Amino acid sequence: NRFIGIKSRGCYETPGGTILRAAHIDLEGLVLDREVRAYRDEHITPVFGKMMYNGLYFSPEGDLLTKMVPLTQTNVNGSVRVKLYKGSLTMEGRWSETETLYDMEQSSMDVQGDFEPIDSDGFIKIQSIRLKKWGAKFQN
Repeated sequence: NRFIGIKSRGCYETPGGTILRAAHIDLEGLVLDREVRAYRDEHITPVFGKMMYNGLYFSPEGDLLTKMVPLTQTNVNGSVRVKLYKGSLTMEGRWSETETLYDMEQSSMDVQGDFEPIDSDGFIKIQSIRLKKWGAKFQN
């Protein structure tokens, strides 16, 4: 059901684009902030796809969205190794020399840093409020 209400058939095959998109999404998992990625995927990507499908690239909303997408990509760089075999795509590895959200020193509980386990107590209590309320429904 097209934008103007007429049914049509179409074949959209872009194997190269499919491979590049899958690799890019995998790389984003390494270098893109979780909340930025979630916001982009929930609010920008669906609207951008609909706008493109309906041919509204050169429109006020198209101008806005095409300016928003690059803001989510400023830290996305690196390499992804992919394996193609019999029509399937497997990510074999990914890395970035300049961007990464993972830091072994910050993540380690063995390395002495600014983190004190007691600091987690308040966070856990606050997070558990809604879970306790939800779980109480099943107690009776």
